[in-house]
Amino acid sequence: MPNRESGNAPSAARWWRGNLHMHTFWSDGRAFPEEAVAMYKARGYHFLGLSDHNVFQDDPCRWVAETGRERPFAEYLAAFPRAAVRTGGGGVREARLSTFSELAAMFDEPDRFLLVPAFEATRTVEYGSGRSHQVHMNVVNAPALLPLLASPGFVRTESGVRLAEFISRHASETAALARSLGREAVFMLNHPVWQWYDIPPEVLAETPEVRFFEVCNNGTEIEPCPDLPQDGFDTDRFWDVANALRARRGLPLLYGVGGDDTHCYRGEPHGGMLMPFNAWTLVRSASLDAASLVAAMQAGDFVACEGLEPEDVSFDRASGTLSVSVAAKPGAARTIRFFVSKADFSETPLRTFSARPARDGDRTTHERDFRVYDGKIGLEAKTVAGAPGEALRASYSLAPDDLYVRARIEEPGEPLCSAFLHPRHRLVAWTQPYRLTEMR
Repeated sequence: MPNRESGNAPSAARWWRGNLHMHTFWSDGRAFPEEAVAMYKARGYHFLGLSDHNVFQDDPCRWVAETGRERPFAEYLAAFPRAAVRTGGGGVREARLSTFSELAAMFDEPDRFLLVPAFEATRTVEYGSGRSHQVHMNVVNAPALLPLLASPGFVRTESGVRLAEFISRHASETAALARSLGREAVFMLNHPVWQWYDIPPEVLAETPEVRFFEVCNNGTEIEPCPDLPQDGFDTDRFWDVANALRARRGLPLLYGVGGDDTHCYRGEPHGGMLMPFNAWTLVRSASLDAASLVAAMQAGDFVACEGLEPEDVSFDRASGTLSVSVAAKPGAARTIRFFVSKADFSETPLRTFSARPARDGDRTTHERDFRVYDGKIGLEAKTVAGAPGEALRASYSLAPDDLYVRARIEEPGEPLCSAFLHPRHRLVAWTQPYRLTEMR
């Protein structure tokens, strides 16, 4: 189990599997909320956050029409025959969407399953040059919308504001909302490299309020940028650049979350988006309640998973040693890689350039500025490969010039997701980054 303070996890703690990024008919998902929750619960998930776009599920008068949803309607009514249905205008059947409190009453079970309040703030920043950047931010464990999103004059797009300022404002508003509700919340930057490298990692060096981002999101395909280094600009590279800059500035390290970003539940085509159950967050906590889960995540006691879970992760702060183990699996050979960034890395990029995806033609909408840094950021410091069917354990001790260490477990094979930004391995799990002195 992940443990920041010692090599031995508390005996009372255990791992809980959850997905905090998914969508339903409350926004652009393709399932009723009961269906989505029931699917994940049946697969053994312990907690879920239905993070619909710019809405929290608290309106008891939200109805959806059957038109274009005949199959979902039929399956929904068969599975939930007591659902509220009426005939709307033009004789079209409508079903009422269940609220968060109704869903929690229906599905929550002590020590087995918990529905956690969540929503996704989905916004766009535009500039006079024609550039635009989508910014998607999850708020977890706050059962109310941000006042900005709930205001009558809310508009999705803002103009001219700096990305760091824009994100910081939403993070600060999340913290204020959580305080007003008497609870702690998680503010997470979703898929920052989507739609086309929309959030550069340097922005995360200016936003210490942001502690979480999606290192794994089973989302849509994006085009690669051919001028980037061989490792591309995937979320691993993003993570290391952001954390190297943050560590040098004495800022808290950025933690990585895994999520499905589920929109489709029945095999529907949706721009390459995957179905459920491919990526998740594994949280270590003594109990299955929102306060304990959030506290564990804020302490970094969790792992991001894409089809693979570690058996144990521990960090001994006295020696600066990160230890990782993974159980044996017949026929499977796992590899554990340790990544560091060196204290003497250069902040002067090896090169800078601007690029846009080929599909844009002459438009500047997705034009981006890229900085390519030296190899002392995200350096692979140690690799331990296991034989097929062998349990594997490996450790790495921080060198005096290491800013932090994190580990990635891999199992080779055809990737679960074909999107360019995803790891070129079938199964992956990521530990959080560790250093000797954690900044709060």
